[in-house]
Amino acid sequence: MVQGKEGRGAFGGFIGPGTLVEEVRNAAPWLFDGTHPDQGRVPRTSGERLHQHAFHPLGWWSVLRHADLLSPCEAPTPENRTDYFALCLAAHFASVASYVPTDVDAKIRHALWFEPMPESERDIMLELTLALSAWDITGISARCVHVEGLGPVSGHDGERLSVLCGALLGMKAAGRAQDAARVDAAIDAELGREAQAFRELAARAGREIELCNLANAMTHNAGDILQALDRKGVREWAEEPLQRYGALARERLERYSGAFGQAAAIYRELLAGEGHRHYPLREQKLLRASPRLLLPLGPFLDGWGETLARHPGWRALEHGAIASTLIEGCRRVAGQEGYYRALVGFAKALPGGLESRELEQHLSGAAKKLLKDTELKKKLAVRRESFESSYAKRARALLGGLR
Repeated sequence: MVQGKEGRGAFGGFIGPGTLVEEVRNAAPWLFDGTHPDQGRVPRTSGERLHQHAFHPLGWWSVLRHADLLSPCEAPTPENRTDYFALCLAAHFASVASYVPTDVDAKIRHALWFEPMPESERDIMLELTLALSAWDITGISARCVHVEGLGPVSGHDGERLSVLCGALLGMKAAGRAQDAARVDAAIDAELGREAQAFRELAARAGREIELCNLANAMTHNAGDILQALDRKGVREWAEEPLQRYGALARERLERYSGAFGQAAAIYRELLAGEGHRHYPLREQKLLRASPRLLLPLGPFLDGWGETLARHPGWRALEHGAIASTLIEGCRRVAGQEGYYRALVGFAKALPGGLESRELEQHLSGAAKKLLKDTELKKKLAVRRESFESSYAKRARALLGGLR
């Protein structure tokens, strides 16, 4: 990894490569310490330039492992900037489903696409972007919905779509109409895949919870596209793409057979309270101990709560800290249900539950007080089966009213 302390803006005014890698290490230490179960799957790669390590399913991991090929510099060359683009992609994909994602969205969506560069470097950026569809994120995200024959759909697809939008505008700005058409086709294909996944789950009884999770992901993905296209400084090239892909969740809902409009309706009615940034969980470093602790899509977090209670090596001290984080999070984030559900699962799997004397010794004062709250007790009394059945029925009713 890149060694040495970097100053602010160490890479031509952007965050330095070493600092960026350390941010990923902070978010997902298990990618670096040899404990991730998939570490043996990362192939040995070679190349003098960093981007050359990206072209395989775990390319994001290989790029992070070879980040020392890119050094901080005040005046990066075009070649440096292309490799920095690869590093930003890798860092973002590795951390975006973690508790503390890196903040490089604007760079991979906009800034790096509009720098002066040789066409050969633009070629590399384009091929990197098109190769993102092959990156395997199953070991770094618990927020995937798997649909038979169509693969996983997740928020990572929204990140990929936003980078594709940057590429589309960048190719248009460079006068490369044929390459812009390639990117446009990739965007259309991904949106079509997600729409087909939604239709297939909607047609199957008993898959309503997965459908809710898919609606969550699709609505956020549509928002990522809009953020990438509807931005000051790129509108000269964005008018037509905005007509095709902008505001999929809100306007002209006939696009993609209405799947994104239907997904957004389910999201707004049932899931909008879960769309916050989970700041209470970002503060709890214990949650970064293992990829098994990655946060799934809310509000269906009973199973995740059970996983927390059973995590190897944790005792009353850690259990108290985790329970306190969740209990206080219920108060701090209005309108959400997920933290309550996590507490239900946690209490189910923990000997003695939330009333355990041993646990109580390690709860924060605020958590002890909140546990006496009548409304919290009422929510924690709802069984998982009842909670999920209620959401399934409401989702199915919404679908019926939208047809």
